[in-house]
Amino acid sequence: MQTNAIIAALFAAATASGAALKSRGATSFNVTGFSASCIPHSVMCTYGFNVITIPASASPSGNESPAACQLMLQGPDLLPAVDPTGCANGGAYSWSVALQDGGLQLSVTTPQDSHGNYTGTYAIAADQLVIEQNGAVVDQRYTGPVDFEVPIGAPSA
Repeated sequence: MQTNAIIAALFAAATASGAALKSRGATSFNVTGFSASCIPHSVMCTYGFNVITIPASASPSGNESPAACQLMLQGPDLLPAVDPTGCANGGAYSWSVALQDGGLQLSVTTPQDSHGNYTGTYAIAADQLVIEQNGAVVDQRYTGPVDFEVPIGAPSA
């Protein structure tokens, strides 16, 4: 009984003193430098970006530097879907791309703790993807914002 009273008194004192109680959980992912394009006169396409949780303190490794995520894969002309793949450095992040309604859906995942993950998705509208004629071939590239936030949904197991 005394323990509950002490905890209640400490909580009341912290609240009365104006101390803010902050959540340590991630609320979104900060994606910077996003690019996606197919290489003219090639069968290859590339995706690249940097990512970190917001707040950075919720990063799985505690690393406050963004993870670099890059991939080159066969297109050949249109941006392809990407199966879940990891980022090269800077933390335990994975990502994927799904084709959706003429556009793309970027998904980013990182561990929340030993029991669950943070996962967020970002829709890339069809009007942010352009197809250019390059001689006898066409190539697709992303023209939307290069920096954006990916909101995190409910933690998943």
